[in-house]
Amino acid sequence: MKYDVVVQDGFGFYCTKKIKQAISSMVESSGGWPEGTSRGSRVLLKVNMLSAKHPSRGITTHPAVVAAVASLLQDRGCAVAIGDSPGGAVKGVERYWKNCGFRAAAEVSGAEMVSFEGSGSKRIDKHGREYDIALPILEGYDCRINLSKFKTHMYTRLTNALKNSFGIVPGLGKAMLHMRSPRPVDLAVNIVDLYETADFALHITDGILCLDGRGPSTDGRRRHEGFLAVSRDGVCLDMVLSQMAGLPWDHLDSNVEARSRGLGKPFEEITVLGSHEFKDFDIPARSYLNYIPPWLGSVARLLLRTAPVANSRCTGCGVCKRACPVNAIEIKNGRAKMKKGTCIMCLCCHELCPENAIDLKLPFGRS
Repeated sequence: MKYDVVVQDGFGFYCTKKIKQAISSMVESSGGWPEGTSRGSRVLLKVNMLSAKHPSRGITTHPAVVAAVASLLQDRGCAVAIGDSPGGAVKGVERYWKNCGFRAAAEVSGAEMVSFEGSGSKRIDKHGREYDIALPILEGYDCRINLSKFKTHMYTRLTNALKNSFGIVPGLGKAMLHMRSPRPVDLAVNIVDLYETADFALHITDGILCLDGRGPSTDGRRRHEGFLAVSRDGVCLDMVLSQMAGLPWDHLDSNVEARSRGLGKPFEEITVLGSHEFKDFDIPARSYLNYIPPWLGSVARLLLRTAPVANSRCTGCGVCKRACPVNAIEIKNGRAKMKKGTCIMCLCCHELCPENAIDLKLPFGRS
């Protein structure tokens, strides 16, 4: 039987050999390897490379998972490439490849690294909205596989298969999408547009190390969950894992937007092999911005919002300033300062700060 979603837990640590065996079996249970993964095919693995942090932090797709998938594809005679576009590669993407362990994963598996920034981009129209898409997503590969990381997100609540599509927009284009999507429900429209554009043939989730609480980056609480998940359909995958984590599938904006377009399946029709028990997984509350009507826009957001604040760990490096889509950050006296009247609370500064120096103070006593 072909299962829509396959979940396997019991992974005590990252072992490439064990992960390789598990994923091989899980892929077969989900219907086998998709078209475009036969001998001579070129396959792109789109990873989660949010921050240039060590994989033990649980922020990015673990290189053991990447190496396992790349090795399985190499065994099938495929040529494999690994890529993503982090939001703040201001010092060059090579630093991300090294710190996240992807360079090492490529070396041990025989894959190559591809720079989304260095490969160029093409502007496309999706449902009347324009996006600059990294060329490796649009051409040069017979199959694209999504290797996402399961974790919480202070803006979108959870991030997994659909949200990982955000990285197909190279460079600071992602920040510009935040600027035109000031509410999470608006950003969900962009996320699903990008998910449709990426047209991934297979989705594999790394849930061995996860983040809950104030994810998706340095403020999140690292926790060992010990599971992997596989699906041909990213919407079904996100719906199932959201539900397992304790967040009803229809409380995640990207799921709701995807289902409104007929993507995925009705939840009760999704077939699942295996399960995972999350214990007290701390998921951020729904953003207050979603409750503001679009026509109230900037006025209401200005009245209710408090901007992020740089704490004493800030070194004034300027990563946040360069990544901010609305130029709401300046460096004063060696520390970042956020302008409340300009900030749109996209949390790019919080995600990308290399020093974990950004504190979030949200309205109504939430923090």
